[in-house]
Amino acid sequence: MKIFSTFDTEFKEKILEKEKNIFNDKVLIIQHGKFFYYFLVILPAVLTFIAAILYIGILIYLSKFIENDFITVYWVVWLIVFLVIFLPLGLKILKKYIDYKLDFVIVTPNELIYYNQEWILTRKWRTIDTEKIKTITVTKSGLIRSIFNFGNITVLSEWDEQGEWEINFSFVDDPENLKMKMIEIIKEEEEEEEDLSE
Repeated sequence: MKIFSTFDTEFKEKILEKEKNIFNDKVLIIQHGKFFYYFLVILPAVLTFIAAILYIGILIYLSKFIENDFITVYWVVWLIVFLVIFLPLGLKILKKYIDYKLDFVIVTPNELIYYNQEWILTRKWRTIDTEKIKTITVTKSGLIRSIFNFGNITVLSEWDEQGEWEINFSFVDDPENLKMKMIEIIKEEEEEEEDLSE
């Protein structure tokens, strides 16, 4: 669904298809894994929903003790409090869902392209040339990350003028395997360039 030029739910598929047409199978997509979805979207949504139900239940119970003259004021005040508490929580959960669906990194033999959907009206993306990559680091600390095999991938490159020399992508499933695939794609291109120069 395309709402604005900066918010297109099919953008990832379009970019992936475009890159595959150029590089064939030498393209890798890195996206947030299922635990990003469970821990940062589903769990907070369920807890917020339960808290909202409890809040409304308590208000209904307490409204029995309010005199009829003040019942309208009672409901207006607590509705405003409800919105102040739960609207920001709902927007944060929506933002995490947008991140889950629309943030991704495309790895090609020539470059890494990081797309970051910051909100409905803002999308940022940047590229790092593969020849400028210094290190690819996998961070996976803690019992839960070890058991369920997810972590972060950090790509460091040579310093550039904008200072955008790092891509840090979190909650990636099987990060060690993804790192090896990234290295294969990058090294394969370097080997082809060396063969052509000989």
